[in-house]
Amino acid sequence: MSTIAIHAVCFATLKGIEDIALEQGQETSLQIQQRALDCLFEACREYDGEIGNVVGGEILCLFAHADAALSAACRMQHDIHEATAVKYPGLSLVVGMHIGAVHHKDGEVFGDSINTAARVKSEAQPGQILMTREMSEALNDQGTQLLKPFDRLKVKGKTRALTLMQVTWNPADPNSTSVMTSVINSGYLKELAADVLELTLAGERRVINSGMTPVTVGRSRDCELHVRSPTASRLHCRIDHRRGKFVLIDESTNGTHLIRSDGSETILRREEAVLTGSGTFALGEPAQPGGRWTVHFATR
Repeated sequence: MSTIAIHAVCFATLKGIEDIALEQGQETSLQIQQRALDCLFEACREYDGEIGNVVGGEILCLFAHADAALSAACRMQHDIHEATAVKYPGLSLVVGMHIGAVHHKDGEVFGDSINTAARVKSEAQPGQILMTREMSEALNDQGTQLLKPFDRLKVKGKTRALTLMQVTWNPADPNSTSVMTSVINSGYLKELAADVLELTLAGERRVINSGMTPVTVGRSRDCELHVRSPTASRLHCRIDHRRGKFVLIDESTNGTHLIRSDGSETILRREEAVLTGSGTFALGEPAQPGGRWTVHFATR
């Protein structure tokens, strides 16, 4: 018999196990992985979560309430990175969360909400917790104060892009001082909105407003932003303005390296990302703060 219920879905995946196996051997890596998994199981049960699929170093947990899922995810990250009995050099954790309908049948759980949580998790960097806007709207006020805007994510099969939020689970993290204090409304997040974009390349600053887009970026002299880097394509990427946000769209073969103000790095490969706050991007090579062809951006 199949049943359907609304759950807060939490996907957590251990990172670094393969590298530990190469350095310390398979037996040691499996012991470290099992200790870490036991920690994740304990955090899930502590907040009345249901443990779903467990594959290798990945665990799926289901919760009746979004706040319980958030508390469990923060506990997981804290223990993996801070608990003496669990933490290990090179070991980390990524977490992705969403809320929605989950199907139960013959002891298995499945559904679009689980697939969405897995997709969100794939965007997370080691040590990050990401969640959808839908999940954030189910939190109480205390929970929303741990959030800050992260990105917009296009998902295959969905007509609207997902708004992603990042959880500042570690108060000691210097990036956590810029937490979100306003209430999340039903429209797009105000923190993602911007009408002016400043671009600085090799000491030259350009100010772009929403009416001046799209802006082409690349090695070609025909591009509005001419980047003479040998790793740049002739038309490498462009910047558009949609629904109140500046969007960086990669159209290259080598990819566009984007670093946000919180230090998180993304490589866009025929993909796009919302430019929020300030940061840097480079064409076909890592974005270095002092790099000759690194573009600095700031939105307002």
